[in-house]
Amino acid sequence: MKKNLIYILTLFSLLITSCEEDPIQADIETLVFGKIYDSTNDIPIVNEKVRLAEFSTQGTFSGTNYIFKGFIDSTLTDINGEFNLPFTTTGNGNKYSIQLDYKQEVHIPNLEEFIQDENIGNQEEFIFEALKLYPLDLRVNTTDYINQEINVYKQFPSSQIDPIPPSTQNSVRRIWVDKNVENEINFQIRATSPYLNHYIVIPLNNTTELYEYEVEIGSTDFQ
Repeated sequence: MKKNLIYILTLFSLLITSCEEDPIQADIETLVFGKIYDSTNDIPIVNEKVRLAEFSTQGTFSGTNYIFKGFIDSTLTDINGEFNLPFTTTGNGNKYSIQLDYKQEVHIPNLEEFIQDENIGNQEEFIFEALKLYPLDLRVNTTDYINQEINVYKQFPSSQIDPIPPSTQNSVRRIWVDKNVENEINFQIRATSPYLNHYIVIPLNNTTELYEYEVEIGSTDFQ
Protein backbone atom coordinates (compact mmCIF):
# COMPACT_ATOMS: atom_id res chain seq x y z
CA MET A 1 0.00 0.00 0.00
CA LYS A 2 2.80 2.38 0.93
CA LYS A 3 4.67 1.57 -2.30
CA ASN A 4 1.51 2.24 -4.32
CA LEU A 5 1.07 5.61 -2.64
CA ILE A 6 4.69 6.58 -3.35
CA TYR A 7 4.23 5.50 -6.98
CA ILE A 8 1.05 7.59 -7.35
CA LEU A 9 2.69 10.66 -5.80
CA THR A 10 5.76 10.25 -8.02
CA LEU A 11 3.60 9.87 -11.12
CA PHE A 12 1.55 12.93 -10.10
CA SER A 13 4.75 14.95 -9.65
CA LEU A 14 6.02 13.89 -13.08
CA LEU A 15 2.74 14.81 -14.71
CA ILE A 16 2.79 18.27 -13.14
CA THR A 17 6.42 18.81 -14.14
CA SER A 18 5.75 17.68 -17.69
CA CYS A 19 3.01 20.31 -17.98
CA GLU A 20 5.29 23.22 -17.14
CA GLU A 21 5.95 25.42 -20.14
CA ASP A 22 9.41 26.74 -20.95
CA PRO A 23 9.88 30.53 -20.93
CA ILE A 24 10.16 32.44 -24.18
CA GLN A 25 13.74 33.33 -24.91
CA ALA A 26 14.94 36.79 -23.91
CA ASP A 27 15.38 39.90 -26.09
CA ILE A 28 12.59 39.27 -28.59
CA GLU A 29 11.18 42.67 -29.61
CA THR A 30 7.41 43.05 -29.79
CA LEU A 31 5.08 46.02 -30.26
CA VAL A 32 1.60 46.30 -28.80
CA PHE A 33 -0.48 49.32 -29.69
CA GLY A 34 -4.09 50.36 -29.75
CA LYS A 35 -6.79 52.67 -28.51
CA ILE A 36 -9.21 53.16 -25.62
CA TYR A 37 -12.36 54.82 -26.90
CA ASP A 38 -15.85 55.69 -25.70
CA SER A 39 -18.02 55.13 -28.76
CA THR A 40 -21.23 56.01 -26.88
CA ASN A 41 -20.07 59.57 -26.22
CA ASP A 42 -17.62 59.63 -29.16
CA ILE A 43 -14.61 60.59 -27.05
CA PRO A 44 -11.14 59.09 -26.49
CA ILE A 45 -10.04 58.04 -23.02
CA VAL A 46 -6.89 60.05 -22.31
CA ASN A 47 -4.20 59.51 -19.67
CA GLU A 48 -5.32 55.93 -19.07
CA LYS A 49 -2.46 53.82 -17.73
CA VAL A 50 -1.59 50.79 -19.84
CA ARG A 51 0.70 48.17 -18.30
CA LEU A 52 2.42 45.14 -19.74
CA ALA A 53 2.30 42.10 -17.44
CA GLU A 54 4.41 38.96 -17.69
CA PHE A 55 3.37 35.48 -16.56
CA SER A 56 4.67 31.95 -16.59
CA THR A 57 2.12 29.22 -17.17
CA GLN A 58 1.76 25.81 -15.63
CA GLY A 59 -0.66 23.14 -16.73
CA THR A 60 -2.75 21.43 -14.07
CA PHE A 61 -5.52 18.84 -14.11
CA SER A 62 -8.07 21.66 -13.74
CA GLY A 63 -6.61 23.98 -16.38
CA THR A 64 -3.76 26.46 -16.60
CA ASN A 65 -2.19 28.42 -13.76
CA TYR A 66 -0.90 31.90 -14.58
CA ILE A 67 1.98 32.83 -12.29
CA PHE A 68 2.52 36.59 -12.24
CA LYS A 69 6.17 37.51 -12.79
CA GLY A 70 5.85 41.30 -12.77
CA PHE A 71 5.13 44.34 -14.90
CA ILE A 72 7.67 44.97 -17.65
CA ASP A 73 6.65 48.45 -18.75
CA SER A 74 3.78 50.92 -18.88
CA THR A 75 2.56 53.97 -20.78
CA LEU A 76 -0.37 56.41 -20.92
CA THR A 77 -2.90 56.99 -23.66
CA ASP A 78 -2.46 60.24 -25.59
CA ILE A 79 -5.04 62.90 -26.49
CA ASN A 80 -6.52 60.52 -29.05
CA GLY A 81 -6.81 57.67 -26.58
CA GLU A 82 -4.02 55.82 -28.37
CA PHE A 83 -1.01 54.00 -26.94
CA ASN A 84 2.20 52.38 -28.18
CA LEU A 85 4.07 49.99 -25.93
CA PRO A 86 7.15 48.24 -27.37
CA PHE A 87 8.86 45.65 -25.17
CA THR A 88 11.44 42.90 -25.23
CA THR A 89 10.95 39.51 -23.62
CA THR A 90 12.88 38.91 -20.41
CA GLY A 91 13.36 35.15 -20.57
CA ASN A 92 11.36 34.73 -17.34
CA GLY A 93 7.86 34.14 -18.70
CA ASN A 94 5.90 32.73 -21.59
CA LYS A 95 2.68 34.75 -21.53
CA TYR A 96 2.06 38.50 -21.71
CA SER A 97 -1.00 40.68 -21.26
CA ILE A 98 -2.09 44.29 -21.51
CA GLN A 99 -3.72 45.48 -18.27
CA LEU A 100 -5.68 48.67 -17.59
CA ASP A 101 -6.22 50.25 -14.17
CA TYR A 102 -9.70 50.41 -12.65
CA LYS A 103 -11.09 53.93 -12.35
CA GLN A 104 -14.48 55.00 -11.02
CA GLU A 105 -14.87 57.63 -13.73
CA VAL A 106 -14.33 55.25 -16.64
CA HIS A 107 -16.11 51.93 -17.11
CA ILE A 108 -14.05 49.49 -19.17
CA PRO A 109 -15.74 46.05 -19.28
CA ASN A 110 -12.52 44.21 -20.10
CA LEU A 111 -9.45 45.44 -18.21
CA GLU A 112 -7.08 42.77 -19.52
CA GLU A 113 -6.23 41.28 -22.91
CA PHE A 114 -3.62 38.59 -23.55
CA ILE A 115 -1.13 38.90 -26.39
CA GLN A 116 -1.41 36.04 -28.84
CA ASP A 117 1.59 33.70 -28.72
CA GLU A 118 2.14 33.96 -32.47
CA ASN A 119 2.47 37.75 -32.22
CA ILE A 120 5.49 37.68 -29.90
CA GLY A 121 8.30 39.01 -32.06
CA ASN A 122 5.82 40.92 -34.21
CA GLN A 123 3.02 43.33 -33.28
CA GLU A 124 -0.58 43.26 -32.11
CA GLU A 125 -3.33 45.86 -31.90
CA PHE A 126 -5.84 46.17 -29.06
CA ILE A 127 -9.04 48.23 -29.08
CA PHE A 128 -10.68 48.70 -25.66
CA GLU A 129 -14.28 49.87 -25.52
CA ALA A 130 -14.97 52.24 -22.62
CA LEU A 131 -17.69 54.45 -21.19
CA LYS A 132 -16.92 57.79 -19.58
CA LEU A 133 -18.84 58.34 -16.35
CA TYR A 134 -19.56 61.66 -14.68
CA PRO A 135 -19.77 62.73 -11.01
CA LEU A 136 -22.94 63.13 -9.02
CA ASP A 137 -23.36 63.84 -5.31
CA LEU A 138 -26.22 61.75 -3.98
CA ARG A 139 -27.68 63.41 -0.88
CA VAL A 140 -29.80 61.06 1.22
CA ASN A 141 -32.17 62.41 3.87
CA THR A 142 -34.01 59.99 6.17
CA THR A 143 -37.45 61.18 7.22
CA ASP A 144 -37.60 59.05 10.37
CA TYR A 145 -35.37 56.96 12.62
CA ILE A 146 -33.74 53.98 10.87
CA ASN A 147 -31.53 52.13 13.31
CA GLN A 148 -30.04 49.69 10.75
CA GLU A 149 -27.16 50.20 8.35
CA ILE A 150 -28.34 50.93 4.82
CA ASN A 151 -26.30 49.43 2.01
CA VAL A 152 -26.25 51.41 -1.22
CA TYR A 153 -25.84 49.92 -4.69
CA LYS A 154 -25.61 51.81 -7.94
CA GLN A 155 -26.86 50.31 -11.14
CA PHE A 156 -24.20 50.95 -13.76
CA PRO A 157 -21.60 49.87 -13.56
CA SER A 158 -23.02 47.70 -10.81
CA SER A 159 -21.17 48.18 -7.53
CA GLN A 160 -21.68 48.90 -3.86
CA ILE A 161 -20.79 52.30 -2.47
CA ASP A 162 -20.20 53.35 1.14
CA PRO A 163 -23.15 52.29 3.32
CA ILE A 164 -25.17 54.75 5.37
CA PRO A 165 -24.54 54.17 9.11
CA PRO A 166 -27.50 53.56 11.45
CA SER A 167 -29.42 56.62 12.64
CA THR A 168 -27.83 58.90 10.01
CA GLN A 169 -30.32 61.53 8.88
CA ASN A 170 -28.27 63.32 6.24
CA SER A 171 -25.41 61.98 4.16
CA VAL A 172 -23.76 62.57 0.79
CA ARG A 173 -22.20 59.93 -1.44
CA ARG A 174 -20.14 60.77 -4.55
CA ILE A 175 -21.03 58.37 -7.35
CA TRP A 176 -20.20 58.20 -11.05
CA VAL A 177 -23.05 57.75 -13.51
CA ASP A 178 -23.78 57.31 -17.18
CA LYS A 179 -25.13 60.66 -18.37
CA ASN A 180 -27.05 59.06 -21.23
CA VAL A 181 -29.50 56.97 -19.21
CA GLU A 182 -31.54 56.93 -16.02
CA ASN A 183 -29.52 55.50 -13.14
CA GLU A 184 -31.15 53.24 -10.57
CA ILE A 185 -30.02 53.22 -6.93
CA ASN A 186 -30.90 50.39 -4.54
CA PHE A 187 -31.01 51.06 -0.80
CA GLN A 188 -30.95 47.80 1.12
CA ILE A 189 -31.33 46.84 4.77
CA ARG A 190 -29.74 43.46 5.39
CA ALA A 191 -30.54 43.09 9.10
CA THR A 192 -33.73 41.24 8.22
CA SER A 193 -34.52 38.09 6.29
CA PRO A 194 -35.39 38.54 3.52
CA TYR A 195 -33.50 41.75 2.87
CA LEU A 196 -35.53 44.95 2.59
CA ASN A 197 -35.05 47.04 -0.55
CA HIS A 198 -35.99 50.49 -1.74
CA TYR A 199 -35.25 51.61 -5.31
CA ILE A 200 -35.04 55.12 -6.67
CA VAL A 201 -34.26 56.31 -10.19
CA ILE A 202 -32.05 59.30 -10.91
CA PRO A 203 -33.56 60.96 -13.98
CA LEU A 204 -31.63 61.46 -17.17
CA ASN A 205 -29.38 64.51 -16.89
CA ASN A 206 -27.13 64.91 -19.90
CA THR A 207 -24.43 66.92 -18.16
CA THR A 208 -20.70 66.44 -17.65
CA GLU A 209 -20.57 68.76 -14.66
CA LEU A 210 -20.84 67.72 -11.01
CA TYR A 211 -24.35 68.17 -9.64
CA GLU A 212 -26.31 67.10 -6.58
CA TYR A 213 -29.39 64.91 -6.51
CA GLU A 214 -31.39 64.76 -3.28
CA VAL A 215 -33.65 61.94 -2.14
CA GLU A 216 -35.74 61.28 0.96
CA ILE A 217 -36.24 57.80 2.33
CA GLY A 218 -38.08 56.48 5.36
CA SER A 219 -38.61 53.19 7.14
CA THR A 220 -41.93 52.65 5.34
CA ASP A 221 -40.16 52.73 1.95
CA PHE A 222 -38.40 49.42 2.58
CA GLN A 223 -40.26 46.29 1.52
